[in-house]
Amino acid sequence: MKKKLLILALAILTMVLLGCAKQPAAEAKKEAGQGQEKPLASTGKVIKWSFFSAYGPEDGACCEVWPRLFQEIKEATGGQLEITAFWSGQHPFEGKDMLKVIRDGEAQLVHFYGGYLTAVEPVFGVDAIPMLLPVDPMDAFKVISALWGNYSQDRGGVLEDILESRWNASMIHMVPASAQRFFTKGYEAKGIGAFKGHKVRVYSPELAKLVEIMGGTPVSVAFGEVYTSLSTNLIDGLVTSTLFANSGGFFDICNTINMWEIMSATDGLMVGKKALADLPGEVRAVFLKIMHDSAVKPELLELTDNAMVLEKRLLSGKVKAFVPKEEERNKVAAAVEKEIWNPWINKVGEEGKKVLKQVDEVKAGLKKK
Repeated sequence: MKKKLLILALAILTMVLLGCAKQPAAEAKKEAGQGQEKPLASTGKVIKWSFFSAYGPEDGACCEVWPRLFQEIKEATGGQLEITAFWSGQHPFEGKDMLKVIRDGEAQLVHFYGGYLTAVEPVFGVDAIPMLLPVDPMDAFKVISALWGNYSQDRGGVLEDILESRWNASMIHMVPASAQRFFTKGYEAKGIGAFKGHKVRVYSPELAKLVEIMGGTPVSVAFGEVYTSLSTNLIDGLVTSTLFANSGGFFDICNTINMWEIMSATDGLMVGKKALADLPGEVRAVFLKIMHDSAVKPELLELTDNAMVLEKRLLSGKVKAFVPKEEERNKVAAAVEKEIWNPWINKVGEEGKKVLKQVDEVKAGLKKK
């Protein structure tokens, strides 16, 4: 009965998310007709920008969203601003290089993923701290958005201030991310001690500590080697999103989706402040409006895709969902605060304290609503 209720709940969730995702598209279609501001007139001059991503063109929902926005910007500016996307392998940089890329003007726009940048700017990895943000992905997105000033002209986010002062850049767009979960082979992640005797693939020191808290052995292997590692029993579990587990073929081996909702690390888009300032006023206004309107809708493509995959996998009968008991989650959360959050603050320093203070303030506001 519990499984049937869960499947029903997930089906409803999928329909709700799909409805929310379609609404912006419908609004956009309406705007394309009556009431839409006329595109700027062509001046015959074309400003060419480059966008560098650490992803391939099909690695995430943002890879579909951003090129669509680039095309919309080109049309709305009368062809005055043309943005070309360069994906992983089409430029010489890695994810960890993106802050330097934007600061040095190698590209005018770059892909942001906090987990890639923690070695360069540790405080930017706050969204990769386990069990810090709300479980609801939209609430988590609201918290992260506040840290980046909500993509508006009137900034006030702790992280946005650091980005502007140190890297001469601004966060102008983010796509809400789906939750990272435990995917396991033949066992459930029930709580403290559940991973005893198990080897779980992780991709950050914080996740490694989480696996240790739950009694397991963290293993670091490249994402491209995860399937083979599962097949050969080098690992029997991993942390990732449902969408990535599906595209990686991990459901061939893993039969349990453990709904811990560990974190919702978000993909963002940064723009160089100098490049933005150099745009003609009308072009800059169009660029900022399109980016802002899309960011605050927000775009729900990744959430809907993950919800659809989750529902499909559960309905297949070959995969089950395990929801941890609240008391077990609370025990893990208490250990995580002591062994992950506090060391993170000590490592990052005063900026980390400021970030967590703003996180607490936004979370408190969400609870009041």
